[in-house]
Amino acid sequence: MPFCQNCGMPQPDGATFCSNCGKPMVAVSNTPEPASNAAGSLSTVNDLVMMKKILSLREHYDFEDRDGNKLGQAEGNFFQFPARFVVKDATGSELMHVEGKVFSIRRQFTFYDATGQELGTIKRKIVKLVGEEYWVEKDGVEFMRIYGNFTEHDYQMTLNGTQVALVHKKWFAVRDQIGVSMTGDIDHRVAIGAVIVIEHIEVTEKENR
Repeated sequence: MPFCQNCGMPQPDGATFCSNCGKPMVAVSNTPEPASNAAGSLSTVNDLVMMKKILSLREHYDFEDRDGNKLGQAEGNFFQFPARFVVKDATGSELMHVEGKVFSIRRQFTFYDATGQELGTIKRKIVKLVGEEYWVEKDGVEFMRIYGNFTEHDYQMTLNGTQVALVHKKWFAVRDQIGVSMTGDIDHRVAIGAVIVIEHIEVTEKENR
């Protein structure tokens, strides 16, 4: 049953004017929004749970919010070289994809949106006496640094020295679940792509050597 947008009174189907206040009708449904809309989306939710599943021929990650609502998934093929991942939202539509570079001195992957437009390229840097860190650049210009303990899923992403995303284990006791928190102004797709790449290089590749 439609409702009057002005006074809120219920109206018969097909009514053009409200029988209570006389205002022109703009139908407002009393049907609640679908749960998927209430839960948000992979590109907007700030606190994500990334769950790793190893299938026979694929590297698979599921994404949920902290209430357990599915936000999307990412999937790659163990036997594809260079590695490639496709990230989809909860409806199955492509949000982005990640492609590795065949010949590179440093390991690097490029992020693309669903239309094929480049979002950035992540590269691994070896730092003497410190360990490893990653940076993300676009058109040859660095705009994000990533550093911390990658194998323990404890690291941060910074823009101009300001933290914009944090990867951590503090919510979970389960080994293959990690938290991703967007703490600043960042394209969620770039952060999610970076986490997938780092997980692939630092954990999955080492486990399968």
